[in-house]
Amino acid sequence: MRIDVNGVRIFFDVEGAKLVPDGPIMREKPTLILLHGGPGMDHAHLKPAFSQFADTCQVIYIDHRGNGRSERGEASTWRLSQWGDDLFAFCEALEIEKPIVLGTSFGGIVAIAYATRHPEHPGKLILASTQATFNAAASLAVFERLGGAAARDAADGFFAKGDAASLERYARICLPLYTRRHPADAEAMGRCIPNPAVLEHYFGAEGEAFKVDLRPDLSRIACPTLVLVGDDDPITPVESSAEIAAAISSNLVQFVRYPDTGHTILDDEPRSFADIRRFMLS
Repeated sequence: MRIDVNGVRIFFDVEGAKLVPDGPIMREKPTLILLHGGPGMDHAHLKPAFSQFADTCQVIYIDHRGNGRSERGEASTWRLSQWGDDLFAFCEALEIEKPIVLGTSFGGIVAIAYATRHPEHPGKLILASTQATFNAAASLAVFERLGGAAARDAADGFFAKGDAASLERYARICLPLYTRRHPADAEAMGRCIPNPAVLEHYFGAEGEAFKVDLRPDLSRIACPTLVLVGDDDPITPVESSAEIAAAISSNLVQFVRYPDTGHTILDDEPRSFADIRRFMLS
């Protein structure tokens, strides 16, 4: 399905009803909105793992503008402020109130942009393997610990240049280090509709990957927030998640670290799903 949002057609998919029969009434379930990683990917990597939450939530998958099955839009709109505003406008168009928003990796940064720009809107926030600003020193240290000098050099080259050649080397040497115990689901990645242009833009000279700093706005987050990170995450390292958790009001935030777990928490640490469910139902 697609819907017009801020001048582009945004693709979304739904699992589970919003209203379910419960004796003499129709009971309303909360809405869980999932924001995929990337950019340049789509929601495919979140399926079928998140289908399990359709028993208690209406689950909505979104492809960000420029990604997957959504319209591309102008490259000038491939910005975090726009992606965050798109999520707000999407909810307004469908009359979704107080959603639970889960963003992983790049999707987590979009979730932060949304929650800080529209703090009254989300009901709960789940930030998995993400960051409010890029921490090159911490990231390079983890890459070197996991993959030696070659991994550090490939990551450093990509961070410095962000071009196609450095991306190819980074993907070949560094991406395998994103998981620790369980390899990423290759079939799920194969089902993705990639858009290399948005990836190259985001990590290139005109993009925000290495420039954005949302930390000053984190204190604006006004809803219960769960922050999840793996101790061996090389691209959004523990320091980044700890920084996010420390900036949110202590009575709102829960911070969970998983040992021997990389960037792809949902592949490496099955217990993360139990923690997510517990938080959503609390």
